[in-house]
Amino acid sequence: MAQDLSAQSLLEKISVDHLECSICTNRFNQPKVLDCLHSFCLECLQKLSQGKEAVDSKLKCPLCRRETTTQHVGDLPDNFTLSALVEEVTMQEKLLEGQGSEIKCQSCNEGNPAASRCMDCDHFLCQECQSAHGRLAMLTSHQVYDLAQLRSGEIAYKSKLREAPKCGKHRDQNLSFYCNSCEQLVCTTCCILDHTKPEHSLTSLPEALERCKQEVAEVTVIAEQHKADFGIVMEEIDVSNKKLEANFDDVRKKISVKADDEVAKIRQEEHTLKQELEKIYQNRVKTFGTAQATNNTEMSETERKLDEVNRLMAQASCFEIVDLKQKLLRNLKEQTERFPRKVPNSLSFVEFDEEGQSAVGELVFETGPKSGSAAGLKAASTEQTPPARPLRKKDIGGKWGLKIRITQFSQKQTKFRRVFGVAVFSNGEILATDMGHKMLISYAPSSGKLQAHARPLRLQIKGLDNPSCVAVNNDDHLVLLDKLAVKIFDRKHQPLHQFKPGEGPNSTPTCLAVDDNNLIAVGYEKAEEISLHEPDGTLIRTLPAAMIGSHLTISKQQRLIYTCWEKKKLVSTDYVGGKVFSSAIPCDMHGIWGPTGVCCDNSGHIFVAIHGWLSGGIYKFSSEGGILGCVISECKFPASITSLPGTGDLVVASNTSVQIFHEIQTNTEHSD
Repeated sequence: MAQDLSAQSLLEKISVDHLECSICTNRFNQPKVLDCLHSFCLECLQKLSQGKEAVDSKLKCPLCRRETTTQHVGDLPDNFTLSALVEEVTMQEKLLEGQGSEIKCQSCNEGNPAASRCMDCDHFLCQECQSAHGRLAMLTSHQVYDLAQLRSGEIAYKSKLREAPKCGKHRDQNLSFYCNSCEQLVCTTCCILDHTKPEHSLTSLPEALERCKQEVAEVTVIAEQHKADFGIVMEEIDVSNKKLEANFDDVRKKISVKADDEVAKIRQEEHTLKQELEKIYQNRVKTFGTAQATNNTEMSETERKLDEVNRLMAQASCFEIVDLKQKLLRNLKEQTERFPRKVPNSLSFVEFDEEGQSAVGELVFETGPKSGSAAGLKAASTEQTPPARPLRKKDIGGKWGLKIRITQFSQKQTKFRRVFGVAVFSNGEILATDMGHKMLISYAPSSGKLQAHARPLRLQIKGLDNPSCVAVNNDDHLVLLDKLAVKIFDRKHQPLHQFKPGEGPNSTPTCLAVDDNNLIAVGYEKAEEISLHEPDGTLIRTLPAAMIGSHLTISKQQRLIYTCWEKKKLVSTDYVGGKVFSSAIPCDMHGIWGPTGVCCDNSGHIFVAIHGWLSGGIYKFSSEGGILGCVISECKFPASITSLPGTGDLVVASNTSVQIFHEIQTNTEHSD
């Protein structure tokens, strides 16, 4: 009994999985095959053909959406195998249900329960009909089996649909031939009447079957390969999907890390701004306190002397007063020559600009742009860069030639060893640092004109040890980078200020420049930074300066411009660290070469020195970093360069000499 239940459950599973129509969800009834090889009931397809999706005699498969073209649904091929399977499963279910007691005899009308089945007649027989069936001589060859044999599976029930089908036109004829021309099975009579040669090509059913198997096998091999290809692609997609998941998780982590870093940077910037504010605040409080203390001392001294004078005038005799006249007047005059020490009102101003260049904002310490002020920096940083215009030939200028070459200095005619930095005073006096001699050399023109016979002299400046970089500000103050310190001297070489810029192990200063507001910029090659300072050395801010080397200048547009030897770049940033341009320097010089010194003329053009092996030259760029061409091709070992005021001549530090070049021909050819 348990075995019968198990068999019945298996039949139900087979029925649900394979024998039910996907449209009506019932067992197949006259299943028809579509071009996509999906099968559906004839009645279901007829309803489908009358629906909205049927267009121009086309049926769209409900499962795969592939279209099948047919004029009549009934013309679609029958799925005999599926119909036979439905019939066989249904019969087996009947045999298992109630041990077959509900199956009635199909040979008589008495309604007797069936006891056997004739496989040739395809009928169930009761006991009496089975006896009668066996007595007839013409039926003795029929195969008759009892229900127990069918129920146990000893004898398998096979549907008549599995037998050779009969011809649709000639019901008594088997379909024994295949017409290759019409691609259909035909009987012998059809061959004679409708499928004659030469219009039709006929083959026997076994031969057609063999050919069909061969063709199917060939296409199956290709289909199997395609299946394998699909499998490979699916595996690749699965691998890619797993990579995507891994990358997704990795990127999410990176986003979180980046966000944390940005938050940390903002916090660090907050800390830096607060430190800067605290430093400025303490400096200004100290300034206020010092001024107050000085004024208080002076006022007390004035009060004391006034009291003494008033006491003497009131109590002393006329003789004593006249005798002390000169002392009294001298003391009073001394007090009248002393003035209160004032502090600018701007020092009380401090503000925070939330819309500054940095993520947090920036500090503003003055109400308007003034010389050397942080507010002046802000004003400069917010100026709009003028649009670049097309370059013209006149921008390149004329030819340049050597005007003066200086190789010795002092009365002893000492030869230069390593001239590195050059600068110029407003009167045209040239300054050069000789790092080989650890000296600062002055070349003063006679009557404002450069003369080859004028002798350069060493400047004896107290407190100067080994100067490397030199600059001159708008007040004709001398600004020098001496080892790790920046030292400022007046025109008479008297010290004004001194400070050590930079903090940390990588903050060794390597270059220096000043702007028209007397602000001082100091560059650090290892730290890749630039620090901006007030004329007295007070730090304003530190800016990023990727690739900065040993040469720096500041244009009249308040742009920091420097060169990078290794990357062969000309780079410019503004006063808040924003990049203005980064230009590659084109040069056909052989061997090892790179850019060194850089300076700007009054029109904003940029000149860059190129140092090569046993060669060198000066290149000209536009104010926006566009290359204009080589203006000086013969200038060996150039280092720092600067422009002479008034003439625009170029002064070049060339290792063992100082060379001065001037423009000797103007190119009047214009082109747009």
